[in-house]
Amino acid sequence: MSNLMGIEIPDIRNVKKVLAIQPHYDDNDFSAGGTLAALAEYGAEIIYLTMSDDLVGVIDENWSAEEATRRLRDDQFKAGEFIGVSKQYWLGYPDAGEYNYYDVRNDMIKYIRIVQPDVVFTMDPWMLYEAHRDHVLASRAAAEASILYDFLRIKTDPEVDENYKHHKLQAVVFHATSYPNTIFDITSTMEKKKKAICSYKAQFFEEDFPRLEKRVEKYARHIAQNVSFDLGESLKIIPPGLLHGLGESWKF
Repeated sequence: MSNLMGIEIPDIRNVKKVLAIQPHYDDNDFSAGGTLAALAEYGAEIIYLTMSDDLVGVIDENWSAEEATRRLRDDQFKAGEFIGVSKQYWLGYPDAGEYNYYDVRNDMIKYIRIVQPDVVFTMDPWMLYEAHRDHVLASRAAAEASILYDFLRIKTDPEVDENYKHHKLQAVVFHATSYPNTIFDITSTMEKKKKAICSYKAQFFEEDFPRLEKRVEKYARHIAQNVSFDLGESLKIIPPGLLHGLGESWKF
């Protein structure tokens, strides 16, 4: 499919390695879990990188930070089994707290150099009416890291930088986006997405899960209302080269 200036929208169904960068431990699964599960079924290696420590959303205030972290990561591993996630990395920045944007960006550059993915998934930092600072800054840092990772004057970990081999990132895939250019068919992977979401027991009460399952399926039907399949996720798939200096890239 071609779009702006005749440039082709990359076909993500053939990618071999995905680095999915998220602000919090459940964001990938809520807005792109069906797509990521499908790519895993197609044979892609799916790797998650989570920016925050997620402690603000933990439902039991009596848990220590150590106990809460253990439970959060247990949840994330269980959810990842349903999606098909092969590795999990965490940056540990304070959830809804104060941190340095450039530290976050450089950490993300480090992991792009380590993983060398074909595509980076992240939430869309330009989504209309997004009020959560973690979502905006983490996603913006991921987008910027996706155009700067190959510039070795930006230093991260000395060993990582020394061993890095130049590679080409094919696309950045924004989910939770106001400007989609792709509706991805998740009809066959919706059940995996639901099971992943229902793994997050440190953040939600058991009675919350039926409502969440109903909500994500209803929204997926809404997204797919004008296409030939039943359930979809909205994506903005864009070559990294369009993320700098082109005022019409939002139309791509």
